Amino acid sequence: MTKRIVTIVLMSALFTILKLFESRALHAMAVMLVCGSSTLQAVEVNKTDSIVHAVKVLKDIETDQSKEWAVEQLRNAAENDTMAYAMNVLGLAYMSGAGVEKDSTLAISWLEKAVENGYSEACHNLGIFYKDGKCGVRQDFVKAYNAFQQGATAGSVTCKYDVGFMLYKGLGCQQDYVSAAEWFRQGAEANNSASLYMLGLCYRNGYGVQQDTVQARQLLNRSALLSFRPAIEELCRPYPENYLHETNESVPATMPDIAPEVNDTSLIYGRYQGFIVMYDWSGRYIIGEKPVTVQIDRYGVGKALGVMVLGGDSIDFKADVTPDGRLLFSDGRLLLNERYNPGRKVNYKMESATLDVWQDRVLGRLCLYSLKLKEPERPMYMELSRNTLQNDILTTEEERFTRIYATPNPFDNDFTATFELKDPCVPQVRIFDQSGVLVYSSSLGQMESGRHQVNLMPNVKKGTYVLNIKAGTHVLRTIIVKKGGA
Repeated sequence: MTKRIVTIVLMSALFTILKLFESRALHAMAVMLVCGSSTLQAVEVNKTDSIVHAVKVLKDIETDQSKEWAVEQLRNAAENDTMAYAMNVLGLAYMSGAGVEKDSTLAISWLEKAVENGYSEACHNLGIFYKDGKCGVRQDFVKAYNAFQQGATAGSVTCKYDVGFMLYKGLGCQQDYVSAAEWFRQGAEANNSASLYMLGLCYRNGYGVQQDTVQARQLLNRSALLSFRPAIEELCRPYPENYLHETNESVPATMPDIAPEVNDTSLIYGRYQGFIVMYDWSGRYIIGEKPVTVQIDRYGVGKALGVMVLGGDSIDFKADVTPDGRLLFSDGRLLLNERYNPGRKVNYKMESATLDVWQDRVLGRLCLYSLKLKEPERPMYMELSRNTLQNDILTTEEERFTRIYATPNPFDNDFTATFELKDPCVPQVRIFDQSGVLVYSSSLGQMESGRHQVNLMPNVKKGTYVLNIKAGTHVLRTIIVKKGGA
């Protein structure tokens, strides 16, 4: 009997889904659809063999029977013997359309019955159902969080990670690093690789716990030893994600509250330039900054179309313009480099922008949605100025101290940066790659006010970068492209 129980436990990987977060492998895998656990109760010998066989057929491990036959075996076990494990697998079959037509109502019903009959891992599957909006069901983070919470309370290690994940990002609940770290800690005590990884991130960044690089490395190493790839990648990164926070004094230290406000929606149209800052999930730490140019044109009554150039990416968009000053995008997709998805850009949909327009200045919040992860992006703050220049001459009082020019651009090994200083200061040169990682830093020494030209030779690889010169209270930004050399 024991041998057969172990066999069933080994079948628990049915329908496994690895789901990388933002980022983002950050969110570590919205872990898996779970079909078995070590708490599975023993059942009658012939029924156990039948269920194991059915699971193998659904997984295409055995092909002597049809998937329809396998589903029928599961249905018999679930209906006649209230076997919670069979109910769980049957719910997954209806969710994925394995041996039956996809049916969200039956999928939810069988998963809920599995939960009612004591199979706590079904809470994870039910939560993922709502979190990702599977089987045509409308995405509902609140229902997902409640399902994960129920499973975690019942002792499911997977659901303990899930609850921490939702709290970490504030999905379906109030964002709370402290509570998230505690749930990750409980998962880590059970040696759950994803929980070890996320708790390691908490310690590395100081999210919900006192920052502790030694403890962070220990946790990440434990996760890496379990072959958890995001942990291995994190160990290779020289800086935590919020390392820019203390060095960037030119933008709000925390995500500002933006209320939509505009006296006349016609003021929204025009050409703007400025910067976008990304914050962590709590909105308390700066983790990235990029220059942005936006062109917004009228497109019928209460509608707009335009182009946003964010970093080195150009995005065409269409949007409805609300009377209070919001852009509700109907079209607009962009690819962004993401720290937790190295080497690959993440596909985002532009959802909305909340704008506070005053004369020629715009403060705003940009909301993006990850099409891959099916989750909103971190908070993003915009600060824009209407661009009235028709050429590249540094002339107006407002523009001349915030603009910088690089020639040649693209460059091979070196370029000349031209800029103007309002006051004497010690300018700091910083160059960031498209993921927001600092790759070059240098001080220019004491400089007087006025116009300057400086030759720079950054030792960076071929690619697109953000050149950032902090000059007193002003920050000058532009895009540079390295086309040759190293």
